[in-house]
Amino acid sequence: MKLNKFKAMVSAATLMMVASLTSCMADLDKGNIDPTVQAEPDITALYSKCYACLILEGMDGSADFNVDNAGKSTLVRNIYNANVLSTDEGICWWTDGGLEDYGMNTPKPSSDAIRYLYYRLIMDVSYCNHYLELSAAQEDQVKLAEVRFIRAYLYYQLLDLFGDPSFIPAISTEMPKQAHSYNEKFQEDGVYSRAELLALGREFLFNWVVNELKEAEANLMDPQPKTDSDPDYGRVDKAAAWLMLSRVYLNAGTYLNNDGQNNPYWAEALSYAEKVINSGYSLFDDSKMSAEAKANGYKPYDLLFMGDNGSNGSSCEAIFPLLQDGRVTKAWGGSMFFVAAMWDPNMATVIGQDAATTQNTWAGMRCRPQLIEKFTSNPNSFVGKTAKEIRAMGIDDRAIFWGVDHTLSVYPNDGFASGIVTPKWNNNYSNGGTPHDNENVDIDFYLLRVAEAYLNAAEAALHTGDAGKAKTYMDAIRNRAHAATRSSYTLDDILDERAREMYFEGIRRPDLIRYNYFGGVSVSYGWEGKGGNTGYTGAPFEKYLNVYPIPSSEVMANSNLTQIDGYTEIE
Repeated sequence: MKLNKFKAMVSAATLMMVASLTSCMADLDKGNIDPTVQAEPDITALYSKCYACLILEGMDGSADFNVDNAGKSTLVRNIYNANVLSTDEGICWWTDGGLEDYGMNTPKPSSDAIRYLYYRLIMDVSYCNHYLELSAAQEDQVKLAEVRFIRAYLYYQLLDLFGDPSFIPAISTEMPKQAHSYNEKFQEDGVYSRAELLALGREFLFNWVVNELKEAEANLMDPQPKTDSDPDYGRVDKAAAWLMLSRVYLNAGTYLNNDGQNNPYWAEALSYAEKVINSGYSLFDDSKMSAEAKANGYKPYDLLFMGDNGSNGSSCEAIFPLLQDGRVTKAWGGSMFFVAAMWDPNMATVIGQDAATTQNTWAGMRCRPQLIEKFTSNPNSFVGKTAKEIRAMGIDDRAIFWGVDHTLSVYPNDGFASGIVTPKWNNNYSNGGTPHDNENVDIDFYLLRVAEAYLNAAEAALHTGDAGKAKTYMDAIRNRAHAATRSSYTLDDILDERAREMYFEGIRRPDLIRYNYFGGVSVSYGWEGKGGNTGYTGAPFEKYLNVYPIPSSEVMANSNLTQIDGYTEIE
């Protein structure tokens, strides 16, 4: 299907692009949404686009902006690249688009991968801005709040990844200004170092995102878990705002003090996490599994990442699922990526099945040995074993790995065989049903889920002196995974638990930064390949690398922008 073109008024370089405001989702085929052609574009199409742009690249496999491969433009794929490949979790051997720079912690302003990430975020903000400014949108305050939430989520990512990006509060033909210039402390005639500008930008965006989330929350739907048969499945409600507020507050030390442990907002992080825990959403555990899924050999954690996750019961945990359906959504950078890039045809699931999609051949993403060490003190014990055999070891349900014909080390980084891999995502149905398509997947991507609230609460509770509460939340996470509980937990235990629970879901980098385990020449925490050093624990790198540079194309096109502290202006 086709919709008319939308000329996005976004960042400086992308002002010159004509982007298709389209999607493969059926709801989007509603008519024109170009503000230069029709003053009041189709409100349903634009509302749907604000959701779809989080996981789809555009229309019928084409991207919303110029890119050599449409799948590379998708938001969840780009967040994965930036927040996983740069850490102790994963690495990719592909040489295209700057992925090697992520893997070696050597990001460059000229990197294609960073440009795709930045453009996708800014372009998606522009879709939200357009919707929020329409007079017709004001008639439905709930949907208006949903789009405000999505825009706040996008700006949270810009804050976390870039620190001081362009800030575009409304559609305009003027060149965007940087976030720091909106901070009330900033003076136009003042003289600032780039480090000071970054601090001003971070402070402004932190406060702005918090305020937007709180204002959106007031008009969002009450929290209520749903399945894919419910008409509101996939729409955000108050629990999404609470979880994002918990995440932002948990990382406040990073954004306000450049020190993740110097955080004045631990209590707020705990409070909002507990609002999620005490809502209608819940961890998906044995008590909620169908007898059929149990008989087929699955554990609760497995069902979160399968083709029928919208209907198998696990969506009780899905606070913000991004919807995929092989019949109507065809995307190379959404849930498809999390299967195709992590599988090859020789692999099998924990019960011995294939990926249930013909797109299981990209074979790029592998696990660094430090991720495997989170599950076992003898990571070599996974080498040579199938996922089914690793499951039979009875260590932890979340240890979904494949070691046959793979080494523990990810070096040499020149092929899929270097490093253990994970079939965590697969398109099978837990009840043995048939997926909707033999190529495109049905797996809804759980962008926000309840487990994060438990982990946030445990960490914040320790910081506020309540070790008993931290244990309660950690035990709940580990009991769901059939992993042994402990008498008490340390902060490092919680960080390790976050890796076990959330690996490859795109949040590891900010976790390591919050613990001061990422950038910094005196940081002792390491992983194989850190800082481009192929040794088992790598080498430290400079702290300025905790944020990514603004793409060179943006800096060259917009004189209002100053490159992020530590980076060459353009490369």
